[in-house]
Parts: sequence; C-alpha cells; structure tokens
Amino acid sequence: MSEQQHQFLFISPHYDDAVLSCASTLMELQQRGHSCQVLTIFGGYPPLPFRASEIARQYAAEDLGLPEAEIDESHFSLLVALRYQEDCQAFQQLGAVRHEVLPFPDAIYRGEDEQAYYETEEELFGIPHQLDEESLLPQIAKSLMSYDKHQNHIWAFPAVSNHVDHQLLTKLGTAMLSLGYRVLFYAEFPYWQQDHQFSEDGWVQADVKSSVYYPAKLTAVLEYKTQLLGLFGEHAESGIRNGEIIPELERFWIREADESLFRLFGSLGPSPLQPTTTER
Repeated sequence: MSEQQHQFLFISPHYDDAVLSCASTLMELQQRGHSCQVLTIFGGYPPLPFRASEIARQYAAEDLGLPEAEIDESHFSLLVALRYQEDCQAFQQLGAVRHEVLPFPDAIYRGEDEQAYYETEEELFGIPHQLDEESLLPQIAKSLMSYDKHQNHIWAFPAVSNHVDHQLLTKLGTAMLSLGYRVLFYAEFPYWQQDHQFSEDGWVQADVKSSVYYPAKLTAVLEYKTQLLGLFGEHAESGIRNGEIIPELERFWIREADESLFRLFGSLGPSPLQPTTTER
C-alpha cells in the first residue's frame, strides 16, 4: 500500500530556524514524494525611521564583524539582505524544498514612536509585547491562512524557544489547530538543548534521525555565516564540519489522535522510530 502524500508547510521564525531544526526531515519527506515548503515569518527589513535598540546594535555588530560603535541605520538593512542571501544558499543544499520569506520584521526591529519593544536580550527572551500579541499576531495569522484556505496542508510550528518571535508562532500554531488545521510542532535547535519542553496534553514526542541527509544539512547550516559565531562560538565551522555541534536528531511533537502522521514519522530515518510520551 503506497504512502499517503501530504503537503507540509514548515514555519521558520527566522532565516535559519527550520534548517537548523528540521533540514534532514524536510529532505526525507520531499524524497518520499511529499511536498515541503518553508515560510520564514520574520524576514522583513527594519521600518524607517528606525531607532536601534541595545540588542539590535549588539547583534548587528557581532553578525557583521564590526565594532558596535560603527553600527548605523544602514547596517541593519544590510544584515537582513545578507541573511536572506545565506538562506537562499542554504536551501540550494536541500534539493526541491521550497522556501518563501514574509515581510514581518524581526523582534529586534519592532517598536513604535521610535521606541523599541525589546531593548535587551532579557526582554527578547521574555514576555511578548502587548502590541505584538494584539496587532502583529492577527496580521501573521491572516497571511498564513491565505496559503491554506481549504486546510489541505500540514503545518509545522516551533515549540520550545522562549524567544518572543518563537512564542508568538507557537501560540499561532495552537490557535490554528483549534480552527481545524492539521498541526505538528518541532523543537528548535539549539534552544531545545536547554531543557525546554513542549508539555501540551495529547501529544507524542517523535525523535527522528536521518544519517542519509545529515551531511547535506551540515553543508546548509554552514551557509549561515553571519550566525555561526553568535550561535556556536569561534570554532563553529570546524565543529559543524566534524559533526560535533549539530546533532542528527530532530525532534517533533505529533497529536496522538493523528494516526497517519504518527505512522509517517514513525517510519522516518534509517531505523524504526521509538516514540516516547512527552514528559509532564
């Protein structure tokens, strides 16, 4: 009996999240005849005028390899352009997996009246700003639902990071599930290594390893040159090439009631999957 074919939409908060977290699974699904597309949500340019927050200046200096004192308004748009270029190069390593970028700006670029919503890293990994919840999230929801008016797709949302952009999209995934969309969640690397846990009732943790596609995933990750130092330190490139930083394991959560997805993810990888119930 042939495997039922699905259309997957993976939601990536930023340019590297889906590739870091799910690249091997994306390639495996695509190879099996499923359709896979990644939508990067927060890939837009900073609004103008833009008053850079403390954390935006810090990240831009680190990513561009410049002294923080030299960072001006032009560098933020340059960084977004570079990250988009890196993302395109990364997806060239993933075969037929499609990708698209939506125009919503990263949290470090959001604010009003030239006042940033998130000034520090602590705030960036804290509680989402009220206007992000009340205004931005409905805009994103409307945009995403336009991709799937007849609810034909399976949506994969981020699950565990405390980054405010990730939190917003986890909430959106839960909301879309309640509206009848088919949804699963994935663990964002490297955040899931920090003891974060997706603890919703009725979900099963599915750990997938795909040695076949792991080398292509590492090559794709290496394309995100602006991010490697900040994420993994000064020996990032050698550590990634040697398989010391990026794990083969990719983690998902699937509803216990979704039997076809459970069977599909149970069959991924070179050896049978042994799912374990999420710890609570």
